[in-house]
Amino acid sequence: MSEPSPADLVVVGLGPGDPALRTLGAQRALDGARTIVLRTRVHPGIDDLRDDPRVTDCDDLYAGIRSFEEVYAAIAERVLGLAGVGRDGTVVFAVPGHPRFGERSVRLIEERAVERGIAVSIQSAVSAVDAVATAIGADPLADDVQVIDALGLASAIERDPFSGGSVLVDPHRPCLIGQVHAPHVAAAVKLALGRLYPDDHPILVVRAAGVPGEERLERCRLYELDRRPVDHLSSVWVPALEALAAFRSAATLQRIVALLRAPGGCPWDREQTHGSLRPAVLEEAYEVADAIDRTDAGNLEEELGDLLLQVVLHAQIAEEAGEFALEDVVERVARKLIRRHPHVFGTVEARTPSDVVATWESVKAEERSASGVAKEQHPLDRLPRSMPALLRATTLLGAWKERSPTAADPVAAKAAGDELLTAVATAIRAGVDPERALDGALRRRVADEAGHGATTGDETAGAGGDQRA
Repeated sequence: MSEPSPADLVVVGLGPGDPALRTLGAQRALDGARTIVLRTRVHPGIDDLRDDPRVTDCDDLYAGIRSFEEVYAAIAERVLGLAGVGRDGTVVFAVPGHPRFGERSVRLIEERAVERGIAVSIQSAVSAVDAVATAIGADPLADDVQVIDALGLASAIERDPFSGGSVLVDPHRPCLIGQVHAPHVAAAVKLALGRLYPDDHPILVVRAAGVPGEERLERCRLYELDRRPVDHLSSVWVPALEALAAFRSAATLQRIVALLRAPGGCPWDREQTHGSLRPAVLEEAYEVADAIDRTDAGNLEEELGDLLLQVVLHAQIAEEAGEFALEDVVERVARKLIRRHPHVFGTVEARTPSDVVATWESVKAEERSASGVAKEQHPLDRLPRSMPALLRATTLLGAWKERSPTAADPVAAKAAGDELLTAVATAIRAGVDPERALDGALRRRVADEAGHGATTGDETAGAGGDQRA
């Protein structure tokens, strides 16, 4: 293959729509091109190109193609096809704004050009970000601005109610959302931002930034966004929330807890330890369970928040001691979930719930082996030692017998409850801790079954699981 010329294909940006903002480099490339390909003619400030015989466009590719990805791929193929013909001059591909801002077709062209020996040069240009920043008086660098593609937010919302973690916007920083080109995109942006911002958060809809005589700035509230006119020249500016006002951000909760524990914070919070908070962890977990039992969604939301607070508090205490931070907790559980779900995140197949359980147990066994935990570990020791003995017995015996208590006989349930209460009263009168007694009986039961085979279902159903209890 012959060495390609350094100017087979030049990609230039036409700027935000003001011909005066077109760069000298872009104009020189346009003036010297043998062929000019416009991604679209639907852009202001290109009157000098509309009747130029060297100019063609890709507008026809937008009709009849189902997705933007397919459109971008078709555009890339058209441009590369023209650049690869003749090699007797430069082909210029001209896009609105800057070639590096929201131009998926440019990225595809670069990737595919390498395989075809076509040299591509990218010319800088004035971008929509520059124009919007000038219009609203922002400094993207000093203000720590996030630049977000509206189509990405729309794609995340399409996955609702499974879009959690897909809206990667930090409400503590100002945000510029580009390519809000249609009402349905504006509606998706509103829904996505609603996960993090209050409905009445003030925003700014910026249209035709940098276009003389057409630039418009319209202030509104977030909930009104999809009621405002938008088009291919529209962007949305979202100011940052105050440091402790981003109440829907997990980072805000983490910051609040850090301030409570910091010097000058709350005296009560500052003196807490892992040990002093242990009862609160159990209490909050039980309150979550109560809300679940009552099928009370509102209360469940509240109680999950209280339980989450305990997680953040313990992580903060650990960070102060140099043990670990909340980020370490999140990393560990994220890695564990991916590791234990190879049928979702890997290549393992699991078609049924029982297949999933088998896969889960196999991965856990590998983890125990890697950590040096004995394979013959006592089954009870695999359950939390602080778990109530009755719950441990129910969990372990129920797992062995694969029984489901979902359809218990009310008469049998009453009799079993009476027997359990009598057994507890007997233990107390004898000066015996019922929890310790049941734990000991369960351990003996485990040893007996390991040595003499499994008991029958009828024997397992007895009060306390062992008559010696």
